Amino acid sequence: MTSKLPWCVIGQGALGSLMAVHLAQQNEQVQLKLRRTGSTEIRFDGQTFRFQSNVQLLQPSLIFAAVKAYQVVPLIEELRRYEAFAESTLILSYNGMLANEEEWLRPQDWHWVTTHGAYRDGAEVVHGGHGQSWLGTMTGTAEKPEFFTALARALPPLHWQADLRVRRWQKLAINCLINPYTVLHRCRNGELPQHVAPAEWRSVAEEIVRLAAYQGVTLATDDLLTQAQQVVEQTARNRSSMLQDYLHQRPMEIAYLNGFVAAASAAAGWIAPTNQRLSEQVQSLSSMKSTTSKPNPDNAE
Repeated sequence: MTSKLPWCVIGQGALGSLMAVHLAQQNEQVQLKLRRTGSTEIRFDGQTFRFQSNVQLLQPSLIFAAVKAYQVVPLIEELRRYEAFAESTLILSYNGMLANEEEWLRPQDWHWVTTHGAYRDGAEVVHGGHGQSWLGTMTGTAEKPEFFTALARALPPLHWQADLRVRRWQKLAINCLINPYTVLHRCRNGELPQHVAPAEWRSVAEEIVRLAAYQGVTLATDDLLTQAQQVVEQTARNRSSMLQDYLHQRPMEIAYLNGFVAAASAAAGWIAPTNQRLSEQVQSLSSMKSTTSKPNPDNAE
């Protein structure tokens, strides 16, 4: 049984493309929203998938958007201009946190958190790391939606978790513990233990735990460190998304990761010096590296 509404996948980022081909394999109706209208091909696992692409949102849809954090607000501002968006559902996935997220998401919108890994190799999308995903909201008041089954079949396993706050904070912490250090040391994930002192890693985690508690989410420092270490081991040969962005002279998400922790802690009345320093160091590298890239949902993750 297919979904009642068609799927609209935003851009041609690796995770979005991976979801698009898997939904198509489940006989779901899938279109892409790009900067051009026409036919678009995605190669995956030896097959070529063709999708219709449009510049605008032409009809009520199930919108799947795995994007960069800095693309979220511009994307929603654009979607709000289309009449069809009022009857559409947005499934959003991005690293980090927005300080004013509640101002942008509607009650019928969802968060998708995943540990799946994907990357582009030319025109081909590669499922680089098999993981699992969770669907839910930041309020915990919603019931499992009808489209859950289609998502679960497309890219399993998918878990229903009405309140995703803990899961999203855990992912924030893991990204804060791994991504900036891979940029600063230009290293793959598995090389981090050679470069990062355990005491400094713990300090990053402790600052996140304190901020999460202030915002009503209970985390444990040791659990976060264990989870991050597991990710490092499981993805030892991978380059983090932030390092890939840096190497390709694309904007980085540091302001929504360690930068978010530092700014939100300051707003709460204390400092988070380790996260602040990491944020400043990565931002300094970014400003030194010349770039003409602009945020573009077509290149979303």
